[in-house]
Amino acid sequence: MTFLISASIALCLLYLIYRTYTSRYKGDFSNSLWSEQNWHDKTVMVLVPHQDDEINLAGATIKNLTNNNIHVIVVFATTSDYHDSGIDRLHEALASAKILGVPEQDIVFLGYCNMPMVTKTQHFYNADDNLVITSDQNLTETYALPEKPEFCFTKTGKHKLYTKKNLREDIQAVIQHYKPDLIFASDFDRHIDHRAISLLFEEAVADILHVNNNTYYPEIYKGFCYNGSYLGRKDFYDLNLSGVAKAEGEFINDPNYDTDFPPYLWQDRLRLPVTRSALSRTLNCNLIYNALRAHFSQGIIHNAKRIINSDQVFWRRLTTSLSYQAQLTISSGNGQCLTDFKLADCDDIYALPCTFSGTWIPDATDYAKRAVFTFHKPQTISRVVLYGNSTINSRVLEGSITLSNNFTIKFGPLKEGSKATFVDFPTQNNITTLAISLEQLQGSAAGLNEIEIYSTLQFPSLLNFIKIMVDDTFAYEYLITAKTKEVSLNIYSYGSVSDYKLLSINNDDFQLQNNKITFGPSFKQALIRVETKTTPDIYDQIVIRRVSTVQILLLKATKAMDMLLHRIEHITKNKYQKWTKGYPY
Repeated sequence: MTFLISASIALCLLYLIYRTYTSRYKGDFSNSLWSEQNWHDKTVMVLVPHQDDEINLAGATIKNLTNNNIHVIVVFATTSDYHDSGIDRLHEALASAKILGVPEQDIVFLGYCNMPMVTKTQHFYNADDNLVITSDQNLTETYALPEKPEFCFTKTGKHKLYTKKNLREDIQAVIQHYKPDLIFASDFDRHIDHRAISLLFEEAVADILHVNNNTYYPEIYKGFCYNGSYLGRKDFYDLNLSGVAKAEGEFINDPNYDTDFPPYLWQDRLRLPVTRSALSRTLNCNLIYNALRAHFSQGIIHNAKRIINSDQVFWRRLTTSLSYQAQLTISSGNGQCLTDFKLADCDDIYALPCTFSGTWIPDATDYAKRAVFTFHKPQTISRVVLYGNSTINSRVLEGSITLSNNFTIKFGPLKEGSKATFVDFPTQNNITTLAISLEQLQGSAAGLNEIEIYSTLQFPSLLNFIKIMVDDTFAYEYLITAKTKEVSLNIYSYGSVSDYKLLSINNDDFQLQNNKITFGPSFKQALIRVETKTTPDIYDQIVIRRVSTVQILLLKATKAMDMLLHRIEHITKNKYQKWTKGYPY
């Protein structure tokens, strides 16, 4: 009897272990994003500071791209050599990229050191452009792997000194070399390297956009590697995978702002659906977890429950502003920041919370307080976007925009925290100059961080998709219990998506009416599809499935086993790092 009981328990445990490796999302769900014809010859670049940030920023998106045979270039700015040489982490990046479907030839190492510090509290971003930094490994030049050198060495046969200027130039060079159609780049979050790379990336983009007669305008999306990802909510084991959550409590860098970066509003984020292999009920059968495993030295699997979500979040940065190709004249102060592509700068990226800068503040004795853009040829203008200063309690209350045809429009007050204020007006043609005057200011730091000028209110995107949500959650295979009598469906769309139609694909005991599904007592499964009316090849399809009490209990037991295996793996890796390297991750 004892043997039978022991054998039964052992079989149950083995079955639960088996389920942890097979509990993927199932069913006939799909989305048309990345599979459209316009993507067949496009290149996407993912640019991040450290090895593993590619997953924190866009892991599920990278896999979605490679699944659809879209060319992906992943660029790492540093060698992540804080604890040791960084060689292990470079090899790990190649292994992880292979899991995500990116071949070695499409991985680029810029080869700069991790946390290049001038002093213990000053990052080289806030130092002189040409100051040479000595790394923790006592190095002063770029490097990567012997068999895969850093970008500058592959192009010139020479290493580069660790300077802010060289890193910015290499970021610019790698973008101009590959000329990606779309770029995902890390934004300003908690890690000081992330902050530096974000701002240097924007400086590099500005240099590209300022090139005379520039014709290259990549589509750019920036996102956080920490909040919402590495430091996101631990919600992986919810019944249905949740989306990226807005930072709360201890994870808010500064409660004065809606996100980690003052110009961004959470409601304006872009949400991208994830690939099928990133959707599972357990970690052990999730492709993103396997990619995180490849970054063995970081033990980043311990944050997998935060990183893996049902969407990925970004903010778009337009590159088509007419301001970058115009001549700028200001009445006083430093106006260079008005067209540097940086919505906010930071004089001390080491500080937490940060004090943001990068503001054109006219002199107190300047009664004109004017910035004038002169265009090399007549332009059509319909919109001006003004980003005010980031300092709370200081802002532009009133101002005016005057065009060369004498058209004038008032604006103000600007939104606080350097958020965008849109000034739209009837289209004006044959404009040769545009003048912005600040007429009423509040506080000593009132001014402008950036000025964008557009000829149209329509900004086409390579991303054109539609996604079904249950309430506010991106749905794929969505499970409900017997207690659920109805769910509300919402539609998320992005790009050139017109009116849509929502329809049911199968027959079962449910009714779909006015974006609400009502379930009958014998309901088992619903296939729901949404299509755009004018372009049926832009679509989304989901599965809604009812699970029994027994199935719920089995799923909970499977997740408990998965948690146990995950914890054992985490502790083992942690101990191994301490014993072999002398530090935990």
